[in-house]
Amino acid sequence: MDYKVDVEFAPIYECVTSLTAFFNKQNHGAIDAGKLWVREVQDLFAPVTLNKMRETAKTLEDFSLSPYIWSCSGTRTVAGFLDWFNGLSTGQLFEISAICGQSVPSNLPELRNLASEVLREWDLRYFSRIDPAIIEGLQQEALSMKSRVNETNGMEVYEQATGGMRLHPNDTLQRVILIPQYHFRPLVTSSLYDNIGFTHYSCDIFPPAQGYPAPGLLRLTRALSDETRLRILHLLAQKQMTFTEIVREIALSKSTIHYHLIALRAAGLVIVHYHAKSIQYKSVEYSLRREALDDFPLHIGAYINS
Repeated sequence: MDYKVDVEFAPIYECVTSLTAFFNKQNHGAIDAGKLWVREVQDLFAPVTLNKMRETAKTLEDFSLSPYIWSCSGTRTVAGFLDWFNGLSTGQLFEISAICGQSVPSNLPELRNLASEVLREWDLRYFSRIDPAIIEGLQQEALSMKSRVNETNGMEVYEQATGGMRLHPNDTLQRVILIPQYHFRPLVTSSLYDNIGFTHYSCDIFPPAQGYPAPGLLRLTRALSDETRLRILHLLAQKQMTFTEIVREIALSKSTIHYHLIALRAAGLVIVHYHAKSIQYKSVEYSLRREALDDFPLHIGAYINS
């Protein structure tokens, strides 16, 4: 059974994404903002406050706010969402979790309070000060992407937006929400439940400076400039492979292969096949995304001749 693809955006989504990007230390080397952005943001907070927020972020690591943001009936600015979120009864919190089919933690009200506290602090010290053009650009991106989706091409648009994520239908998944994000570029993040999924896809808001290549072209050329990554693409051109199979064939550590796959995914060079086992998406395979290679001469030529 095919699922429906919807597109939406609200400022609170990007607030949560920026917070996650900041505290997700293992990905600081992979995101475009990089460690310089992390250091700049750190200077906005007192060390004791930052340490407390870091501990809270660890507690909330497996708690996704996307189902609540999607269900919010109020104004979905940061303040508007948090006022609505904090006004929910315990029963309403559990009801929203149950609608999405996610496992419901017993300490849900406590997690809600922790999330609200850290988001208010984050918004006060950082998010409320970001360039308004980021929010405006994401809103325009969502409108543009929404106009491309219809009842027959949702899965195709999903794969294009995510640069190669292919979410294969199962018996329970009914809807996937695409949400553009800026702070976690070029990574794509997803929260997948029994009957609904939320995917935050990378979006380059600002055009490159005059004479400079676009970020997407840079990711593509960098991904193709490494011998190991070329070997991985060579393997994936032959057949779909699991992560374990790629590690075995390339004979490098799991962490090294993981690093190379992040670069290849960011460049849109691989298709990531998410298959359902039972009702959860737990089986992942990779294959070559040939259209990215086919379009490469066009993109590099257009830049050089511009």
